[in-house]
Amino acid sequence: MALRLKGLQQEYLGNYENAISFYFATLSASREGGYQEYEMSALSDLAIAYTEIKQYSRARDFYLDCLKISERNGEVSNLISGYSNIGAIYNLLNMPDSALYYLRRAAELAQQFNHHDSDPFINNNLGNVYFKKKDFAKSLEYFRNNLVLHLQDGNESNLWTDYLNLSDAFIELKQFDSARHYADLALSNARSLHSRQKEADTYSIFAKLYERLGQYRKAYEFQQQWYQLDTALVNESTNNTIAQMQERLHARDREQQNKLLLAAVEQEKLRNKVITFVAIGAGAVLVLVAFFLVWYRRANKKLKEVNTVIVKQKEKLVTLNHEKNALISIVSHDLSTPFASIAMWSQLLTEEADLNPEQRNALQKIRVSALNGEKLIRNILEVEKGGTSGKNLELEETDLRAYLGYLAEFHFPAAGQKNITVRVEGPEEFFLLTDQDLLKRIVDNLLSNAIKYSPSGKRVVLSYGETEADTWISVQDEGLGIPVDEQELLFKKYAQLSSRPTAGESSTGLGLSIVKRLVNELNGTIHFTSAPGEGSVFTVRFPK
Repeated sequence: MALRLKGLQQEYLGNYENAISFYFATLSASREGGYQEYEMSALSDLAIAYTEIKQYSRARDFYLDCLKISERNGEVSNLISGYSNIGAIYNLLNMPDSALYYLRRAAELAQQFNHHDSDPFINNNLGNVYFKKKDFAKSLEYFRNNLVLHLQDGNESNLWTDYLNLSDAFIELKQFDSARHYADLALSNARSLHSRQKEADTYSIFAKLYERLGQYRKAYEFQQQWYQLDTALVNESTNNTIAQMQERLHARDREQQNKLLLAAVEQEKLRNKVITFVAIGAGAVLVLVAFFLVWYRRANKKLKEVNTVIVKQKEKLVTLNHEKNALISIVSHDLSTPFASIAMWSQLLTEEADLNPEQRNALQKIRVSALNGEKLIRNILEVEKGGTSGKNLELEETDLRAYLGYLAEFHFPAAGQKNITVRVEGPEEFFLLTDQDLLKRIVDNLLSNAIKYSPSGKRVVLSYGETEADTWISVQDEGLGIPVDEQELLFKKYAQLSSRPTAGESSTGLGLSIVKRLVNELNGTIHFTSAPGEGSVFTVRFPK
């Protein structure tokens, strides 16, 4: 109990590293003592902590361990809670089918044993799952059920969540009057609760609503309100984080200096002892042998101590690296939002102002530059992360025909501006076991490059199929091609080739290096054929 309370205190203070350490100690003590109830609490606490720091795969593993204990005991309320939590985590991991499986089991048990306390949590997560699956009518049904339940208990915080979910679902269903009604209710609740975070999230929904209505000026105004409030919250959190990091850094510096000083003192003592022992033992062979035995043992002990210090320093370097990545994420937030505002404002001026062709062309260049700036920030983060997601693979059976068609639709606007046709070719029913997130990033990069380096009026073909040994996905264009003497540079970071985008688009030289890393992560290979003036074909192969 004492260890768990210490962990909870650290978690409430935002010190998740210390909290997790106490929770692991709680888990070890509860297992050694056979206290199953505390073991379940420790597993649940660890899952919650890892969810807060967005390590959803680790959180899922702890929830699954907790569920195994509940299934052995057969305690219904714990089973309902376990299935609900795992369903929520799978939804955060973008695995809606797995989430749906566990949430339905939770709902069935709650209905069978009249455990209705968990209905709001289950309904909310089921609504989110169907929203992610783009079945907005179904998600609306669960969000409405939650609203009925929360209107009975009058909890304003829960009602705010229901109003926001309903507004978002109605936006996707294009029922904008209903969406505005629930957004107004959400904003009223947020202000009543004096919650700046809830108010900021509500402004974001208003911006989305008016953007869908084509009222870009209002959308921009709400986006500005969201940005000002959200940035204030982020800056407040950033200042606290930096202060904590600086204090930890100073403490580490002091600790390291003390250890170096102690090591120097020990080294000097050891040197003096060696000189003394050598002088005294010069006349006696037996004494000399005894001296070297003692010296060897002490030196061996000292080496072990030095190794221990090295291991601890390596662990601290890993922690500092995590903190550095956190700072990069914070900076990227502050940089990307102004670029998005510039892009929206230039779009607003283009559509509403009375401009001549030259002015419209200038505004279009401003918008492209803003979008390129935002993309550059994303590329910097990609490089920082090694070009991959850093997460465990989440493999799902994927219908390639449907999924590749879905991905291609996102590139139709860019292709349409250059009068380029994008086609998807392959068998009607064809499934591949893969990580959808990584596959999306591979295909998006290859399609974007094909469109970028193709002249107006050409064709880009996204195709797929299989051989006896592997499954392949190919992107073929009719673009400029790649000179033979530059092909060896193709998958290197920041490689700048003589071939340039045909409409003046930006190119950082990062895309294909990232693609190769992603393909390697999926245990695949990537090949290409190209000739100047004849286009290029990039083929990704995944072994069966």
